[in-house]
Amino acid sequence: MTGRLPDSWAGLPALEVLLDAARLTGLFGQELGGSLRTSSLRYKPGVSAVARLDVAPTGAVHWVAAFAPPAAGRTGKLDKAVARGRRRLGTDDAVLVRDVPGRPGHRLAVGRIGADLDLGGPLSQLGADLARDLGGPAQRHRLLRFNPRRRLVLTGHDDDGATVVTKLTARPAPVGADLLARLAAAGIPVLAPTDPAGLPRGPHVLHYPWFGDGDLAGLGSPERGAPGPDVPGPDLPGPDLPASDLLGTAAEAGAALARLHLLGPEQVEASRVPAAVDPAARLGALAADLADLDAGLAERFARTAQAAAAALAAQGEGPARLLHGDFSADQVLVHRAAAAGAPRLLLADLDRLRAGAPADDLGCFLAVELLTAQEAAGARPAVGTALAEALSGGYGRAATALGACPPARADVLAWAAFHVLGRAAEPFRATAPGWREATAGRLELAERLLRAARRDAVPHAVPRTPPHPVPHSLPPADAPRTGPSEATGPDPVPDISRDISPVIVPETVPDADGRPLRVRRAWPAAEARILLELEDEQGRVRAGESVPRPRGGREVRVAPHAEDPRLPGLASAAAGGRLVVHRWGRRAVVAAPDRYVKLLARGKAERVAAISARLHGLGTAAGFAVPAVLAAAGDRVEFSVLPGRSLHELGAAGDGPAWRAAWEVWARHWPVLATAVPGTGELPEHTAEDEARTLLGWAAHLESFPGLLRAAPGAVAARAEQIAGRLVALPADRRARAVLHRDLHDQQLLFDGARAGLLDFDTAAVGEPALDLANLAVHLDLRVAQGLLAPELRTAGRAAVDEVGRRLAVDPDRLAVHAEATRLRLACVYAFRPRWRAVAQQLLDGRAS
Repeated sequence: MTGRLPDSWAGLPALEVLLDAARLTGLFGQELGGSLRTSSLRYKPGVSAVARLDVAPTGAVHWVAAFAPPAAGRTGKLDKAVARGRRRLGTDDAVLVRDVPGRPGHRLAVGRIGADLDLGGPLSQLGADLARDLGGPAQRHRLLRFNPRRRLVLTGHDDDGATVVTKLTARPAPVGADLLARLAAAGIPVLAPTDPAGLPRGPHVLHYPWFGDGDLAGLGSPERGAPGPDVPGPDLPGPDLPASDLLGTAAEAGAALARLHLLGPEQVEASRVPAAVDPAARLGALAADLADLDAGLAERFARTAQAAAAALAAQGEGPARLLHGDFSADQVLVHRAAAAGAPRLLLADLDRLRAGAPADDLGCFLAVELLTAQEAAGARPAVGTALAEALSGGYGRAATALGACPPARADVLAWAAFHVLGRAAEPFRATAPGWREATAGRLELAERLLRAARRDAVPHAVPRTPPHPVPHSLPPADAPRTGPSEATGPDPVPDISRDISPVIVPETVPDADGRPLRVRRAWPAAEARILLELEDEQGRVRAGESVPRPRGGREVRVAPHAEDPRLPGLASAAAGGRLVVHRWGRRAVVAAPDRYVKLLARGKAERVAAISARLHGLGTAAGFAVPAVLAAAGDRVEFSVLPGRSLHELGAAGDGPAWRAAWEVWARHWPVLATAVPGTGELPEHTAEDEARTLLGWAAHLESFPGLLRAAPGAVAARAEQIAGRLVALPADRRARAVLHRDLHDQQLLFDGARAGLLDFDTAAVGEPALDLANLAVHLDLRVAQGLLAPELRTAGRAAVDEVGRRLAVDPDRLAVHAEATRLRLACVYAFRPRWRAVAQQLLDGRAS
């Protein structure tokens, strides 16, 4: 049995039973009604192991878990899991517990799906009966996938009888349903969530329409079997799609992927998708994980990973595209009998949508095809599959039609090696008896892919050949090898160390005539662009953007003053006032003598006007001065002018008496506004999950531009993940609710000597009051770090914020985690502002609080 155990198993002895089907059946089989088999294992050495548990012949599905014993006098995680699961389902048999024979203090727990530690809560939203019965032999909803503590997919029906596929996740869905809807509306064939009648929906629960007959993998060959577990389509008895139709469908899938890559970025807003993966950092983390399983395999993995990272680094940086992120044949849904004009296929399961190079997705598809062929044949595949070749051909033709070149064959092979390495530990997670041998086979496949990539590599300084279908094939294992490696034996492992060319936002950029423009602010945007707000020698605001060049470096484009094709009313508005804000293609603000004119991208103004009018009423009733909406049109909202100076100005001027008086007035009236929560639907909800997504988005932006701040690759994203986890840890029903400004800081607060004013309610919502208070408090720390506020004035401001927190009974722990999130987010935001980059570093390092 020890051959099945990882090297680190002694720290969690229960793993010895969990990985032994016979012993596990001996402990739980009689009560569960059959023999037991585990899969989908999540293992943290010395801490925990959780796996899916299938019961034969009943077909029941459960989970099994082991946790390290707690310290003396403390309640262990296993006891907490048992208590929570039993309480959630209202019965003690929801979770069974057994001692591990011969291992005092170590126990195993087996529970129903509805008692899952992280998925039980979202599942309960679908009904108590379903939560209790799902996974049982007589279940009325078909279970498509269950990955304990991660993801659950099932089928059901809405109130109208339509079949839907419901996906539940432990973490909030990383990609918003609105983005998927925009992609679908733009003609990109993706499966977008729906809002079915009678079914709840939220950050952890999404519903999809049932589509088609199965997936491209299930239709392909007998050994591929039925459709993948996430596929909203019926199981098929076997392949009944002729080979020519199958390859034609694969080519259509390639064309669909090209549309996602090339047209998708137009639908993405700046904070919506994660940045491109860092191959070296990702492979380094995987090597560390594998070292806990088998030191010998980890050493080989590390050598191969170095070669893969070097091959990917040598590709250089091209335009960032919108990637599927986990693309394979089972992510392509097929409807063979689609009506004329209806889609014949859709790309599904876009949970890992992100930016990156097109070869990443194509390499992922090839990797999965090769691994599937390797497992089916029980040996090394000699050539790439016909399915991958057909898909790449369709991709190449569609990319060419859209004016782009498909990636080079060598690039795709290198990414395929990366994805094979990313799946090296899957045999262990599947609890396969021969997982060590299977992992070694995957490492050998990755090595062969890298050798093939080196043979096909072309220096990137040489222009690529014209677009053409990319053939995906590997030489047989015994094929003659050419090139340097033939004489030197094993392929050398390149050094993966490389210089990073950081994208530094400069303090000045030249205009078309070479005159310097000062960079006031900057924002990251899609496809590695940076939007710039500039000031010319006459003090006028200008807008521009910095875009990557195909062969390296960046190009700055500057628009004439007050011109923007996406804001067609800007020129006429600026003719009657002074342009004070201009974010290219997004928004601009003009200060006219009697009003402020806010110009927005088409379709945004109506919502801003409605929310601003609502907050004008609520704010005025609470005792604040709030701008009135004077007029609104398709691309603009006009506001009245308020008297007074901003608290930012008062603080910078050191006007202590006015500063303290302003905070006293604000503290007196803010609780009145915050507690004036309007009726359902009058303001949008902004949940902790929404705030977590915002934080993760900004961290991804910073990671996309290495060198802006001093941080190890992946460190900012990792910290954001940790803070995001704490943001969403508190159950939604225990979170306080209040009216939120969502961008509350000293520049949004005015004081005229008697009355406080509030500006810019564009993003107002209902959510946790700790968010606004944390944002306000951290901005005071920021102003001190910028040298714009004296520490004693910060103390007065913080005292007012603390007093409001007490009056609103804000949980100090929630205030603390929101403050931590705000500090990290502001570090990311200010990293793009040249004047304040050193302050952003202080925020990141925790020295600006």
